[in-house]
Amino acid sequence: MSDPQVSPIRVAAIGMDQRQRNALVMLFGNHCRNRYILVEEDSSEICIIDLDLFGGERLWQEFRQRHPDRPLILASLKPRQVENGHTLFVKKPIPVIQLMSAIDQLSQILNNRAAEQKIEAAQNAETTPSEPQHPRHSVSPVTQKVASLMTEAQEKVFIGTSPDIDPDNQAQLAKIYYDPQHYLQGHVQQALNQATRYNKNVTIEGPWPAIDMIIAKQQIMVDAREKHLRPFCTVPDATREVELQFHEQHKSATGRREYSIYAFIWQLALWASRGRLPSGTNLTQPIYLRRWPNFSRLVVTPHALAIAALWTRQPRSLIDTAKSLGIPQRYVFAFYSAANAVQLAGETRRAVDTLLEPPAIKQAENRGLFSKLLSRLRG
Repeated sequence: MSDPQVSPIRVAAIGMDQRQRNALVMLFGNHCRNRYILVEEDSSEICIIDLDLFGGERLWQEFRQRHPDRPLILASLKPRQVENGHTLFVKKPIPVIQLMSAIDQLSQILNNRAAEQKIEAAQNAETTPSEPQHPRHSVSPVTQKVASLMTEAQEKVFIGTSPDIDPDNQAQLAKIYYDPQHYLQGHVQQALNQATRYNKNVTIEGPWPAIDMIIAKQQIMVDAREKHLRPFCTVPDATREVELQFHEQHKSATGRREYSIYAFIWQLALWASRGRLPSGTNLTQPIYLRRWPNFSRLVVTPHALAIAALWTRQPRSLIDTAKSLGIPQRYVFAFYSAANAVQLAGETRRAVDTLLEPPAIKQAENRGLFSKLLSRLRG
């Protein structure tokens, strides 16, 4: 899922001294694998302010006067209530995963804004010519939904409304599975396997609008908007007459919807599953996450960041994940279905993962890394 062409997210540390800044540089470079880069305020996309610094409150007020809408992370030993959607609070000492989640969430907001500006500019192009604004990641606006902004209607589309089930009730158990091979998701996954094998572009032909896979660019082009494509993704066995046409050239991108291949398959899996699981998934087997998803390029469902953070720390079963986080099972099932579709998540096979029960979630877990880095610099 990682994209070497995507530039790192630019983060500024407002009012922090050099040792604090050095700690962030080490954190971004070592633990975060250079997904973020520390820059000065003028060139930043997201900023961090330590409210416990001398004059921290004043720095916050002055920053908001300069940048009323710029995404901001506030850090303090004391909890704070934040009123707007583009400011997040993290409690010190800062848990690394929580800091990464906050930066990724604010980056999604940036992408969402830019995508809305692009759509608005395109709609007004005939009467008011203007240069459209592009999101920092070159992806379709379809994939840039922010979990915290997902409406109730969007949740029903991507997550469904299924209640929790009793794993011991066979009648309930049968309702939570679907077979991806009977949906457009499965056809696109098979096309990807074939296109990769032969290193050729492929057109997926069926009753749906034209879908072209450009293998060299890892890109999908579709001759339709979301509302026209989605009906073909939610009905099983919409057609059995599917053909793959391999070719060297592809149609012009003008007027077509563009996706990365993995963002497209991720979304198809959400549409097909709607809070269900791929057939054969074991509810009690611990689930691993191969690596942190690039959420800035994906449709982000509610609680996705919390689920990813939990699986990053230690594999847990799907049922235990929902219970530990105190969320409905359908959110966990939907996230797993999407992550599994792009080979980011799967069932563990190591004996050590099933030997001991995972520890209970504690607020203090993973909170020491940032402090350790800072202590090392001080020493």
